[in-house]
Amino acid sequence: MSIQPMFVVAKSLDDHRAEIAAALAEHVPSDERSLLVELVADAFVDGYASGCRDGTHDDLIRWVDRMCDAHVDSPAIMTFFGNACSLLDGYLAPRGYAGAFRAPLRALERPIRKVLAKPRQSSRPQQERLDETDASINAMLVRLDAADPLTAEHSRAVAAWSSRLARRLTLPEAEITFVSRCGMIHDIGKVTTPVEILHAPRKLSDEEWVVMRSHTTAGERIVLEDPGLARFAPIVRSHHERLDGKGYPDRLRAEDLDLHTRIVTVADCFNAMIGRRPYRPPMSPTHALEQLDANIGTQFDKDVVAAMHEVVSKA
Repeated sequence: MSIQPMFVVAKSLDDHRAEIAAALAEHVPSDERSLLVELVADAFVDGYASGCRDGTHDDLIRWVDRMCDAHVDSPAIMTFFGNACSLLDGYLAPRGYAGAFRAPLRALERPIRKVLAKPRQSSRPQQERLDETDASINAMLVRLDAADPLTAEHSRAVAAWSSRLARRLTLPEAEITFVSRCGMIHDIGKVTTPVEILHAPRKLSDEEWVVMRSHTTAGERIVLEDPGLARFAPIVRSHHERLDGKGYPDRLRAEDLDLHTRIVTVADCFNAMIGRRPYRPPMSPTHALEQLDANIGTQFDKDVVAAMHEVVSKA
């Protein structure tokens, strides 16, 4: 099998990654499905596509091993990995992908099952188990979806972009999960924003901007209502801060903004630019990257923007 056809398969998987990942995650029972499962499904499809492009899936197998160590307390993750290859094959087969292009999936099953069979011991206290955190985050997303489906759609995308950026920046798995969760709930405060302001098809007045910007502090208050989510509150509050101190609500400067906040800020702004908005058409990814570049050092971190270039170039 030549390299070129597998590169084409990788490109196709990248182009439809969100759709494919969602289809795979849907096979996990609804009472076990969580944000974590959705992120793992997205990362698995990404890893399979990368392996098709590179000619080896060794990195994907090592990642599965690390994820099993990190999430040994989540049976849904183990179940997902046990079925991931057959589920992905079942998705691709009826959509015209030739058997030769799907062959690496069959080759992956044995090493993944070997990884799953390794004895593992949890080091995570009961009160910090992932399912409890994800259940709280999912409840917030349901609340946001009911108030404004467009913002909920944006939040899911920001979680995925944040995960990819953190992975590109080689953060540990725990931190990748952390920034993904922050991305998922960063806009929860918009449940308090009037719809006529959220969806205004025009430039907002000064008074309306005061209301719009208050979603950051409102989001912090909402998150702090759940003690299990308190650690996410600082990023929910600060995701519109800027390195030059001209952001809101606290006009923090670069020295006060950690890498996690900088990642969510770039993911948020990039997806906002390429996404649907009532007052303008979507921007092309190339144009959005140019806007990120133009604001390096004032609004955005240069390393995070460079990582976004690399993430987007894979698509």
